[in-house]
Amino acid sequence: MIREQNFGPRSVFQLRIHLRDIEPQIWRRVLVPGSLTLAKLHPVIQGAFDWEDYHLHEFQIYGKRYGLPENDWDIDEDLLFEENWRLHQLLKVHDHFTYVYDFGDHWVHDIEVEGAENVSRTLRKAVCLDGARARPPEDIGGVSGFEHFLEVMGNPRHEEYVDYVTWQGGRFKPDLFSLFDTNGRIQSRT
Repeated sequence: MIREQNFGPRSVFQLRIHLRDIEPQIWRRVLVPGSLTLAKLHPVIQGAFDWEDYHLHEFQIYGKRYGLPENDWDIDEDLLFEENWRLHQLLKVHDHFTYVYDFGDHWVHDIEVEGAENVSRTLRKAVCLDGARARPPEDIGGVSGFEHFLEVMGNPRHEEYVDYVTWQGGRFKPDLFSLFDTNGRIQSRT
């Protein structure tokens, strides 16, 4: 991709997103329109990682926070409304920013702008190009809870194994990633 620094609404951004503090990495690479608002990037990330959008989220870019107010009466004056900001207004190639999902489990997604290009034909919907590994289950308890979950699920003789399999709805396959399914989720949510 071209490494220009001035992008307009008719641009495409290639983003690499990975969950922080988990090894081996759980990551996705997506192409998104530069005209996308942060509010519209949110469901792209939710679809790419198969999150269920049960929890609050926010973006952190250049020390500023972007998101949605929790409610109408308790406005956080430091939180910028994510609907008002488009990617082409905020980002340049090689920028790094974060997306935090679920303030309890605190899933931090590190995002790198790998490339960007002004294009003659607008990309209409985001698309996932690649990725690796299944994301942690919702409400598992953050990174430490996920590590414990993997330990239990990897040992059928563990005393919590049956409970976790029941709670999970079956066995968990940590190396599973389907590009087809991921793009289906992204397309249905955006």
